[in-house]
Amino acid sequence: MAEAIRNGPNQLFNLPFVNFGREICGDLAIGETREWLVTNGIGGFASGTGAGHLTRRFHGLLVAALHPPLGRTLLVSKFDEIADYDGKTYSLSTNRWQSGAIAPDGYRQIEEFHLQGTSPVWRYACADVLLAKTIWMEHGANTTYVRYQLESASRRLKLRIKALVNYRDFYSLTQAGDWRMDISRVEHGLQVLAFAGATPFYLVSSAGRFNPCHEWYRGYELANERDRGFDCEEDQLYAGTLTAELGPGESVTVVASTEPQTDLDTELA
Repeated sequence: MAEAIRNGPNQLFNLPFVNFGREICGDLAIGETREWLVTNGIGGFASGTGAGHLTRRFHGLLVAALHPPLGRTLLVSKFDEIADYDGKTYSLSTNRWQSGAIAPDGYRQIEEFHLQGTSPVWRYACADVLLAKTIWMEHGANTTYVRYQLESASRRLKLRIKALVNYRDFYSLTQAGDWRMDISRVEHGLQVLAFAGATPFYLVSSAGRFNPCHEWYRGYELANERDRGFDCEEDQLYAGTLTAELGPGESVTVVASTEPQTDLDTELA
């Protein structure tokens, strides 16, 4: 469950109600200082920024407690989403690179960021589309759910969700070199095995189809680490893409987990 949100780099507040519009989400310098945190009750968590990109080594969609409550390991870094709609392509994700470039700049599509109960929700607006993204974790398990719901549109939308993964202690950073992970198909998705003896983890969905990939994206810059004078460059592995089509009112949920069998149709509590 999301427990808190940061307002600035050194202030962490427990807030009963949070709602940010374009005046914050559309300004990268402000949006990246609003941080969210979701926990699973056994030491694992997910965290990130309201703008959608990574600025700390602790940020990620699935930081698993492999030996609860210890062994915190970054497994799934983030999802990069691309929406194809009415002949146009819209990038919904945001990344900062060592060169200083911001690409893509999907934060510009964020209409709103708020907490639904204690779970972070983004609403992306492009053309006449309103697409909601919600993140939560299963209590007692190293499992993160990301649900995308097409709240409104005049036609169907194709959503491509690129999964970026890693396997490192949450205090470390990855420079990949020639590291090659094993990515294999399983029912409903993919299994990722970082190396012999590593804990396998899974990217699955009951809708759409996952296509595996193995491409290192090199040179992400973690701005908060840079500003604190620490190493700030990291590589992430593009492990595969889920492609799904949504009509108005329809949704797709993607699950990242260390569990080989998870409930693909769970609802946010």
